[in-house]
This record gives sequence, C-alpha cells and structure tokens, in this order.
Amino acid sequence: MTPNVLAIVLNWNGLDDTLACLDSMARLTHPRVTAVVVDNGSRVSPRASIAERHPTVTVLENDRNLGYAGGNNVGIAHALAAQADYVWVLNNDTIVAPTSLTALVDTAARHPRAAAIGGKIVRADDPRTVWMTWGRVTWLQSLIAIVGQGESAAGRFDEERRVPWIPGCSILFRAAALREIGPFDHNYFAYHEDVEWAARATRAGWEIWYTGAAEVRHAVHGSSGGAEHYGGFRKYLSARNSVLYARQHGRPWHWALMASAILSTLPFQFARRRLRGEQEGIYMKLRGWRDGLLGRPIPLRELGLE
Repeated sequence: MTPNVLAIVLNWNGLDDTLACLDSMARLTHPRVTAVVVDNGSRVSPRASIAERHPTVTVLENDRNLGYAGGNNVGIAHALAAQADYVWVLNNDTIVAPTSLTALVDTAARHPRAAAIGGKIVRADDPRTVWMTWGRVTWLQSLIAIVGQGESAAGRFDEERRVPWIPGCSILFRAAALREIGPFDHNYFAYHEDVEWAARATRAGWEIWYTGAAEVRHAVHGSSGGAEHYGGFRKYLSARNSVLYARQHGRPWHWALMASAILSTLPFQFARRRLRGEQEGIYMKLRGWRDGLLGRPIPLRELGLE
C-alpha cells in the first residue's frame, strides 16, 4: 500500500508564505498526503483564508507561540493519532517540488531504519544555490557545521547517503520512530531541536538519511529577519540551545572544546561585527550562552516571540 503521509506546516504571522507552501503541496505527485496547518498564536487567525483557498486542509490553532519545537509537536501528536505512516514537517516559507515527497518516501522505503529523511534545500531567491543539505556537530563556537551552504546546486549533492542530522525546514519522520523516540524537545523552542532529535534517534539505533532527489526551496530565515540579519532572537536561541545540547549530549571534552573555541574566537568576531554595526548579535549570543548555563527561561516577550 502507498504510505499515508501527514504534512505539518507551522504558521506564525506568515499567512502569505503558508498559502504559497500549500499551493505547492497541491501539486505533489505522492497520492496519499494530507496537510495540517498549526498556527502558533498569530495576531490574526489564518483559518478563514486557508479554508477559502484550501478547504481540505485542517487548521489547529494554539493560543500562544509555542516555538518551532512546541508548535510542531502539536502537529506530530495529531498525525500519530491519525495513524499516519510518515509525518512531514515543513517550514511555511518553503516551496516543495512536485516529486519531493515521492523521493523522500522512496528513500525511507529503501532504508527501514531511517527515522528521518531530508532533501536538498535551495535558496528561494536563487534556486541555483544550496542553502543546506545536511549538517554535522563540530562542538565549536556555533556547535554545528552546515554542508553545502552557498555552493552551486547544479549536479551537486544529488546522492543518497546516511548523515548526522538534517535541517528542520523539511523532515520526513517515520511515525514508528516518533512513537519510540518522542517528538522535539520543547525546551529548545527554536533552533538546534532538529540536531537534538537526531542525536536521540541515533543513540536509539535509528538512522538519518539524505536524498538529493527531493528538492525544496526555502526563504532563508524568513521569520527571523532574513539571511543577512545578524542579531535578534536567532542568535540568542542558537547560542542558548547549543549549551542545552552540550548539557544533554556532550562529554567533558566536548565542553572544553566548545569553551575554548568561544573564548579564542569571540574577540575577533566582536571586532569584525562592530565594524559592520552588528555587535548586537554578539551581545545576544553572550546572553544566550549565559542563560543556557544558568538554566534561565527564554525571555519570549522581550525577544518579540509572544
């Protein structure tokens, strides 16, 4: 039987992007896919607009912003209750190629221990350029390294391979893996929750796979100021959550490596960013590292996330 896929599109004050994403999903070649929009407490409910353009799409509305992790967890719970075979988590600022889901499902079928499968993510403003393929954990200042970012997409990264982790803007989860491992860790709110989930899956004996046959266009950092914006909640959360990740999955030598990388590179990074008037981003990272170490809650209202 053709696997049943439930796709989750998380919306937070981004109705136009969400509608465009749903438009692209209507052209998918996979015959059994159902879309669910989870609204994360947007200023204006998207329900009426979505019903008018995509009447078969279910809309679940949260009364506040639960972040990427918490918002998608609402959709994941809905998908598992609906007995979906796979759960496809998509950023609302993505446009999916018609064959993308078919390619993801085919890869999952070839690798029964694949807990999650991702594809080639290209920039929406320049589809010839890769935004991301997969990533690895470096334990340096930024915790992670992204493979393929800024490189040409033409004839590159077309393979199918096992990888450490895949980006959260497009992840096809095997429902059986979600039932065993659980959903995202809601304490991350946003950023690095995909890295953390992959670590749990790998530790439990599952695998993470990538296929270049599945292409998705992504409006890079569409909800956090754009790709060129250095600062704001993105830098705070990335720094804070790198500490959370280290506390959960790191060993003493990982901590030492990360600390030495931060201390040795931060002065040079601050000087460079100050010349560009971007020192706010460094301050936000420092605050994020501090709050992660001290276990402080995320100041959602101050960051504009409430």
